[in-house]
Amino acid sequence: MVNNKKENKKSTTSAMEALLGSDLNTSVGNNASTSAVMKGKDLVLLYFSASWCPPCRNFTPKLAEFYTQVCTTNGVEIVYISSDQDEASFNEYFGKMPWASLPVFGSSAIKQKLADSLKISGLPTLVVLDVNTGFFISDNARFDVAGVCGNEENSKSLIESWKSTEAVPIEEATLSGTGPDGIFVKIFKTIISNPMYMVALIFMGKKLLKKLEELGSVEDEL
Repeated sequence: MVNNKKENKKSTTSAMEALLGSDLNTSVGNNASTSAVMKGKDLVLLYFSASWCPPCRNFTPKLAEFYTQVCTTNGVEIVYISSDQDEASFNEYFGKMPWASLPVFGSSAIKQKLADSLKISGLPTLVVLDVNTGFFISDNARFDVAGVCGNEENSKSLIESWKSTEAVPIEEATLSGTGPDGIFVKIFKTIISNPMYMVALIFMGKKLLKKLEELGSVEDEL
């Protein structure tokens, strides 16, 4: 019996490390091993979000309330999967979150793999996985949480419904994203791999707006 428990603990650690890497940020500037963060947890919610995303900033306080109210006492952890474009933005946004995060540096490959395999098509997205196996449970958790936020009993019932759902391997799951070849996924993955692309797009957008304003002024003179 003791040997079986050891084997289960080892498989749990391996499943989460395979998905998220060996270490996670527990707060700004502080790290812990993924196995330590996931110890005693049954579910992990992957929170794909970014500080520059208005719907994300609107949903994050609701998720924080849900987390502090029911997650910490019911075997649920949340991990922030950031699309922030620089360290300052990450620190400012993550600093308001009570859960863990992928490290701001050195995790681009992990983020890309997660976005690809889970077919992330927009932000924010909240995906529920089984900690023991890394199997998929739901990718509609954002709407589920928004519907129960503020009601402790309904929030607990939601967690229990996730736990009672049969988890399946991610590659066999029916996902609601547009797929790895979808345009939204490509944009998301590009931003993750090189945030400077977003900076360049903003710069080009400003130049275009300025050019349009100049053309408008010329037409008015004519």
